[in-house]
Amino acid sequence: MRTENKQRTFIYITFLIIGIMITNSCNSTKSKISKTEENLIPVAEKTIDVDISLGKIEKYIDIEKRINSEDVTRDYFVDIGEGIYPFIKNHSFEIPKEFKFIPETSIELSKSYYYTKDGNVKLILYEWNKMDTATVDSRKFKSIFINLEKIITAKIGQYSSKKIESDKLKNDKTYRDDVKWKSSELNAYLFRFGDRNNNYNQIRLAIYKD
Repeated sequence: MRTENKQRTFIYITFLIIGIMITNSCNSTKSKISKTEENLIPVAEKTIDVDISLGKIEKYIDIEKRINSEDVTRDYFVDIGEGIYPFIKNHSFEIPKEFKFIPETSIELSKSYYYTKDGNVKLILYEWNKMDTATVDSRKFKSIFINLEKIITAKIGQYSSKKIESDKLKNDKTYRDDVKWKSSELNAYLFRFGDRNNNYNQIRLAIYKD
């Protein structure tokens, strides 16, 4: 009987220890998630309103007119590197249509639509910048970045690669965060530049296909 009691006691203590370890692990994970969420601030819906699909150029010109974007299209072709758009050499493009929009105070959103002669948009390049002389909360660009990541993941699926330098940076050096998605129909490349002192912030997003 004593041996059985000892075995039962040992089993009970073992399960108790395992339960405590699991609880602590869960609490630690929740704490990290909560900390991340606490560091975010609200972002205007217009700021992260991106088109995770590619259609005809006429569609996007109409959209930009409706939201009163400024047409800043140049009279020459603006080239783009293969690091952002790997299929740039596969197509003959028209001069890209370019627009600027102010979705919320202090934030400027630029959009470039790369399309072929038949009007098919192959690449949309978004760029978020702080307006000149504006003061922006240091959490703003991280909040935009994380919201965009969630939106793209919901549309395309799990990312194929992700590298976040900003969480590891402990000094005033610059960093680059980037996330890539690949699918049979559509690809996305989201990247962000910045520094710990919040002197420089920029986010770029490429939505593209071959």
